Amino acid sequence: MKFPTFRSPLTLLTVITFYLLILYGCSYPHLYHSPEMAPVPLFNDAAQFSGTITGSFGTVNPAFELQTAFSLPAHIALGAGLMTGGKNNSGTDYTDLSKYNYFEGFGGFYTSFAKIGVFEVYAGYGEGNETHTFAYNEWDWGSGGWVQDGTAEMKFSKLFIQPDVGVRTKYIEGAFTLRLSKINFKEIQFADTYYRLDELRLLEEEPISWLLEPGFTFRGGHDPVKFQIQGIFSANPSNENISFEHFRINFGINIKFGKKKNPEL
Repeated sequence: MKFPTFRSPLTLLTVITFYLLILYGCSYPHLYHSPEMAPVPLFNDAAQFSGTITGSFGTVNPAFELQTAFSLPAHIALGAGLMTGGKNNSGTDYTDLSKYNYFEGFGGFYTSFAKIGVFEVYAGYGEGNETHTFAYNEWDWGSGGWVQDGTAEMKFSKLFIQPDVGVRTKYIEGAFTLRLSKINFKEIQFADTYYRLDELRLLEEEPISWLLEPGFTFRGGHDPVKFQIQGIFSANPSNENISFEHFRINFGINIKFGKKKNPEL
């Protein structure tokens, strides 16, 4: 038996989105967590700055992401990240939208090996909030037309630890990351919803999830500016029925300044 292959991440995202639209019937998907960009500064010496600006895309909530980090002596690094986005699916006679915001700080250890190799470990804490306005099409109930289906809003916090291993040269960079996160939802409020009631009650009953999020990062260009593409997979083995996003990809640029350990590479 031959299985279909996907020649590009965009094709894969299109197929996933189409599948979810079928799965969710006559309503737009609303997911309550989106994996943020993984911190991968790939520091190999002290006094280096890394800044990354990307647009990220998944099943829901196209977002702007910004991340900065700075390496200190003694193989210590500090950084922060921002993710803000949302999606408006509203029509002329109904409103369906979501807004998503998240900010984190992180710190950790970095070291280099074999001239171009880099190993890092970062731990961090972040907080976020989101709002949702729901609608569904009554065709799913045997008639037709869009109907408002209430609202929801919530806050959440996240603790994470993430090692990464990669390579860094003047022209290319690449890394594999594996992030373990604990996400805790709080102040979950919803009203006047029927179509989303079960999934919101489940989130209210089980507000804590443990996420396992492997990722791949590739950068190409010439110091100090390289183009970046990063894919993040997000599995929730602790609560598989919670409505979370499972894959996200970001595109953007990474800028590095500061001392170079191997200027010739």
